[in-house]
Amino acid sequence: MDNLKDSRQKKEQNKIKKIYKNLPKDKFEIAKKLIERAAYMLISLEDMEAKINEDGLVVKMPQGSYEIERAHPLLQPYNAMVKNYNATIKQLNEMSPNTDAEVAGQALMMFATKPNKAAKKA
Repeated sequence: MDNLKDSRQKKEQNKIKKIYKNLPKDKFEIAKKLIERAAYMLISLEDMEAKINEDGLVVKMPQGSYEIERAHPLLQPYNAMVKNYNATIKQLNEMSPNTDAEVAGQALMMFATKPNKAAKKA
């Protein structure tokens, strides 16, 4: 890996680690590998996106004595990596402790699904 890409990846890892710094220590150890993968994928996605933007979504491909237009060859791996990146971030978010909004939502659900006192007496 070249130095620029490596430094970009390390910088992104540090950004993501700051977001998840409040994870319990045991979960943070597990999350480190996910953070590394997420940083790698984000940098790769940025690079692929730059190449796609530079070349355009449709590229000309020589086919013998003529050319045909086709979708950029990076589109398929780009789309697959976007899905993997989103899944990795979702996995990291699921490791996070409950946020205030989630706690409030859980409390509301507990209240809403609590049996009615009138129904108990009947």
